[in-house]
Amino acid sequence: MTCQEFTKLIEDEGKSVYSFCCQLTGNRDDADDLYQETMLKAMERHIRIDRRLGSPRSFLMGIAVKSWKNREKMHARRQRIAPEERIEDERIFGEIPDTGRSPEDECISRDLCRFVRMETAALKEKYRIPVFLFYSAGMTVEEIAETLHIPKGTVKSRLYTARTIIGKKLEEHGYER
Repeated sequence: MTCQEFTKLIEDEGKSVYSFCCQLTGNRDDADDLYQETMLKAMERHIRIDRRLGSPRSFLMGIAVKSWKNREKMHARRQRIAPEERIEDERIFGEIPDTGRSPEDECISRDLCRFVRMETAALKEKYRIPVFLFYSAGMTVEEIAETLHIPKGTVKSRLYTARTIIGKKLEEHGYER
């Protein structure tokens, strides 16, 4: 891949990669760092990107996932030595747009979205990452499988399990499916 093609790839996919980094990390500062690290590694390896061999978007998301996992391992080691608390930034998910509904409906909708986001963030990593890739990054099951280096059936199974877990949590809290 040439430098011009790589630049075009970043223009096309940069926002979705950054959004995915925000979902993974849970706050903007860490997302900025992860995005920058992802793009630097992608730039170093841009010659290896071949559109015929797979999706360049999957390549970028794969780098982000691996970088994030490495950061989490490093953070876990540091926590064992010198514990610190993370500050979660709720603004990262943005505001829900006004749809012209009544204030009561808007309040219920916002609470529901907040609840689903909170429950999604609480999922095990193996379920959470495919959910973020599918819903936030808009990737297909095939692209997710390529990104995570797992079979398509496993991706479908993990998405189904995550939806089931979140659905049960919604029912426990009085929401209807």
